[in-house]
Amino acid sequence: MRSLLAPSGKGESMLKRVLAGSTVVVLAVAGYGALDVYDKVPGILTLADAKPEPVPLPSQTTPAPSVAAPTPPSVPAVAGTVSAAMPTAAQVSAAVKAPLAAKGFLKDTAVVIRDGATGTVLFDQGGTRALTPASTTKLLAAWAVATTMDLDQPFTTRVVGTGDQLVLVAGGDTLLAPGKGDPDQIVGHAGVADLADQVAATLRRQGRSTVTLGLDTTSYAPGPDAVPGWEPGFLAQGFTARIAQLGLSTQRSNPPEPAAADPNKSVQAELVKQLKARGITATAGPNAAAPSGATELGAVRSAPLIDVLGQAMRDSDNAMIESLTRAAAFKAGVPGDNTSVNNWVVSVLKKDGFDVTGVKLADVCGLAAGTTIPAKLLSDIVVAGTTGKSRPFAEVLARESVAGWNGTLHDRYYLDTNKSAAGEVRAKTGSLPDVSSLAGTVVTDGGRLLVFSIITNGPMSAGAWPVRVAIDNTVAALAALPAT
Repeated sequence: MRSLLAPSGKGESMLKRVLAGSTVVVLAVAGYGALDVYDKVPGILTLADAKPEPVPLPSQTTPAPSVAAPTPPSVPAVAGTVSAAMPTAAQVSAAVKAPLAAKGFLKDTAVVIRDGATGTVLFDQGGTRALTPASTTKLLAAWAVATTMDLDQPFTTRVVGTGDQLVLVAGGDTLLAPGKGDPDQIVGHAGVADLADQVAATLRRQGRSTVTLGLDTTSYAPGPDAVPGWEPGFLAQGFTARIAQLGLSTQRSNPPEPAAADPNKSVQAELVKQLKARGITATAGPNAAAPSGATELGAVRSAPLIDVLGQAMRDSDNAMIESLTRAAAFKAGVPGDNTSVNNWVVSVLKKDGFDVTGVKLADVCGLAAGTTIPAKLLSDIVVAGTTGKSRPFAEVLARESVAGWNGTLHDRYYLDTNKSAAGEVRAKTGSLPDVSSLAGTVVTDGGRLLVFSIITNGPMSAGAWPVRVAIDNTVAALAALPAT
């Protein structure tokens, strides 16, 4: 493969540990949530280390990838070239015949493979059947966000006030560093300490040193902090954080640690603490809307929305996707309750010309039970980015997880049967009990960009591991297609 080093021994040694029956952590939640949450939680089915890694702070570096950095595409999401010949449907069918017939796929499986430049369907097995997609649901939400919001704009967190009454105004940034922000990072781009510096300096100029800091969570995309269909264990075990419009980078989903009780108030408490450290006598006040005409005492801004959305997709961050989608719906004048936001996402897709037959959304992140989406729709959305129909969504695709490199694909594509595709696959993963999915793009050996969407549902009698391998082997077979 082009500009690709062989994977390190990290994945192989990890596999040996699992096959040898080494001790791992298995986290369980009753009913639908009885899962080793495959995109998020380490355990016997994930091949991740038993102890979950902490969310990196801006000063930390993320773990080294198993392959060399993929060459960034010159056109977002398009790493292949239009000049490379498109493989024929017969070639694609022959390439995937063996991996699709191998053990691993579940009872109900849908596979759609298309040309990335033209959208031509090259293979379709059950593409119109509505199946449970798990976190590939996030592609629908990402489309709605990317085509509704200005992706270059940041989220702004402000403090306004009148006299000694200040108000912290939520603005959508759930990645605030508790300390100083780092402009070179997405997570922790803006910092509470920086906001405190500004506010304290303004107060000193005004000759004030005692204030009450209220909290305004009603002015920007208000709504419930959880989806009604989420089981209590999802929050208790940290499979997801609460939905909020403010949050600290250190309180993101990090199983098995419970989700923060109130991310908005965590930021308020941190700002009070930081103000006290700067000689201001500060007290946390009640939730209250910021008064009209209040003076701004300080403001910090997140990374651009496109980077925040890309981070949420790579990490498969359920709460972030729910929050970002609610913010986009809010901009469109839609209430922030779960049903309204779900319906809005479907309406955006329908307005943009997508066939939404069979789509049912229980949430927009893919965690709640009851969501169904055809594999064809997932491919339609990805193709809209690769063919140029939507430049904003192409930018989203360019920030998806890369096989063997980052995000929820960082620990995949290192087996002999699929490691040749490492670095060539950009995709959104999906995993739940009895569900595995993958949808995105792959560059063939011949240099052509292909789009694929794979959903498989059914009892995982042998666990999630062989299902993932079957999916990855199928995509690797596409990557191995030669020039024609």
